[in-house]
Amino acid sequence: MKPLHAIILDDEYCSCERLKKLLTSFQNVFVANCFTNSQKALGYIFENRPDVLFLDVELANDLSGFEILDRLDINQCRPNVIMVTGHPQYSIKAIKHEVFDYIVKPVDIDELKITIDRLVQKTSNGHSKLNGNFPELTGREREILQMVLAGAKSEEIAERLYISLNTVNTHRRNILKKTGARSVFDLFRMNNISHV
Repeated sequence: MKPLHAIILDDEYCSCERLKKLLTSFQNVFVANCFTNSQKALGYIFENRPDVLFLDVELANDLSGFEILDRLDINQCRPNVIMVTGHPQYSIKAIKHEVFDYIVKPVDIDELKITIDRLVQKTSNGHSKLNGNFPELTGREREILQMVLAGAKSEEIAERLYISLNTVNTHRRNILKKTGARSVFDLFRMNNISHV
């Protein structure tokens, strides 16, 4: 598997460089760029579609981390997001924004390794099977669809994503409704994948 294409957005240059240096110890992550400006980071994401965004919450320039997430969602161009911040009080809000993980500074290398390992596992489990024919889905719905296409059952999805079974089933219904599919078999067919 090729390294995950990553970028860092943090308004403090030294924080960007520190995190980039920590990430160089992971062969499965390639930090392509660091940004201290939100608008430049957004432009890069829209043009290059990185796999992962390491994002601070409070940014000194024009947009907050959560406003960045909203813009990415509106444009259906959201990578996996790992929030890295010195502000632990935003963790619940981050969960509601469906970020992949939330790490409080100073970054602990062991915690970072656990997060990267989980992200690599997630992206290798069916990630390549979703061919992009479902732009109407939210980031979480696409994530669940990837897992469904990889053969995961609702119970397994709930356990792996730390959400309730009811939430998974609600997402599955929404996926069918938004795509016009009548069943999981239809989703396989629409995605040009044989259902084994």
